[in-house]
Amino acid sequence: MNQAAAYEEAIRTKVCAHCIDRTGRGICGTQQWEDCALNRFMPEIVGIVNAVKSDSLHDYVHELRSEICVSCRDNQGGVCGLRNSLECAVDRYFPLIVEAIDEVNHRVAA
Repeated sequence: MNQAAAYEEAIRTKVCAHCIDRTGRGICGTQQWEDCALNRFMPEIVGIVNAVKSDSLHDYVHELRSEICVSCRDNQGGVCGLRNSLECAVDRYFPLIVEAIDEVNHRVAA
């Protein structure tokens, strides 16, 4: 399995399996694949998490906001309605996303 696939599998296991937007059968509940920001931005999110070297989640969130949120289709004039209503899966589950990526990195390094 290549590294990108390992990141995606870890994120899907740690995040998507617990997402409140999935159906009772465990299927993603978004109408279309691109409705979930995690799907749209997964490679960029992995890149940000791997680029930031910090013990503070705040530093990761800062990069997320400045690299991804500013160009997201749901950001209207600097205000994200999805984030403000806790409907953005990336924002809602970002600590778990960081944890999943870090776990893959630790397995690869071992």
